[in-house]
Amino acid sequence: MTTPELAVATPRHASPWTVRTLLILLVLDLTYLVNAMDRQVFAILLPDIKQAYLLTGTQAGTLSTIFTLGMGLAGIPAGYLADRIGRKRVIIASLLLFSITCALQATAHGLVDLTAWRILSGVGEGAQNAALYAAVGAYFHRNRAVAIGSINAAFGLGAFAGPLWGGALLSSTGNWRVPLLVFGGLGLVILVVMAFTVPRSATETGRQEAPRELPTTGREIRFFNRRVVCCAIATLAAGFSIYGYLGLYPTYLRDAHGYSGSQISVAAGMFGLGALTSVFCGMFADRLDQRLVNVAGFAAIAGCGAGIFAFADAYPAQLVLSLVLGIAFTGIVYTNTNALMQRSVPAAKAGRASGLFVAAMYLPASVSGYFFAAVKSGLGWHTAGVIQLCAIPVVGLVAMAAMGTARD
Repeated sequence: MTTPELAVATPRHASPWTVRTLLILLVLDLTYLVNAMDRQVFAILLPDIKQAYLLTGTQAGTLSTIFTLGMGLAGIPAGYLADRIGRKRVIIASLLLFSITCALQATAHGLVDLTAWRILSGVGEGAQNAALYAAVGAYFHRNRAVAIGSINAAFGLGAFAGPLWGGALLSSTGNWRVPLLVFGGLGLVILVVMAFTVPRSATETGRQEAPRELPTTGREIRFFNRRVVCCAIATLAAGFSIYGYLGLYPTYLRDAHGYSGSQISVAAGMFGLGALTSVFCGMFADRLDQRLVNVAGFAAIAGCGAGIFAFADAYPAQLVLSLVLGIAFTGIVYTNTNALMQRSVPAAKAGRASGLFVAAMYLPASVSGYFFAAVKSGLGWHTAGVIQLCAIPVVGLVAMAAMGTARD
């Protein structure tokens, strides 16, 4: 369900579904799949990295999520550049940056340069996010949530495959550096494919359009309207809650439950598998009140958090809850909030909306690993986990309530 205000903020020359446009979307999806593999493999490697550099628990927790600092810092500038110089150029530059810095993490001599490469890798990923979501959202505006959902589904595949493939490379070589080198090289391959197969006409839809006016008042649509602000607050809560959890979930499974490396890889990968539902969830988000869809997503995150940290001791239960958490966050909250924020601004400012989304998601996430590790040190895994996944999502519920009804 969209309001009149949102309906006028769509580009005039967007594309319907055809074989050609689906192939373009597939290539763009692949760029994000590699992003996810690079990002998610680090948590599997973290115990070995912690041992190699003699890190404390807090240092390891911070390192696990520090890349989100780079993502958050890059979001707004990258969104502005995507609107000004072109989304394809920003996507290509960002692919190059995060692929090279992913590989350079394997060459780190200590905590300082490893942290630097992690942050720069995040800058590349954040810039890609801002430009990629803006390009896809504008080109497929009639089915924006579905198209954005396909990007998130690609992330889910990468998040599922990354830990498994990375874990297999680690087991076969005994060297945590090998997965980082392999995934960095794969990113460069996808960069070349994207550069030669995705036309600028697909990525730049709506970028040059003049500002629209509200049909009821004749005033120009403001960028910082109530929907945008509420979406930003909800995004902040979601990012802080989930990324602290993702960075330390494998460590929790090993320390609290004593699971093997292969069991941990599968459990961590189930979260990414849940993101495969993003396209299906996007179909609902394109047709329903997106505010209420988000309420369901945040409630599901809290429920899964209680199960993971307070009730589920059995390994199969952890697998199911990790899967459902992936559906709730990536399939529902991430997809839906991203699409809703873009719908709330003029098409020519879609890049800036996407950049704000990235900043709100990942700047708080950059300190969430430190927060989770610090609370765990004082209160233990179970209490810290409930705070991380049950208490913090309440902020998102409040933001959705403050947004008002779909007809406001």
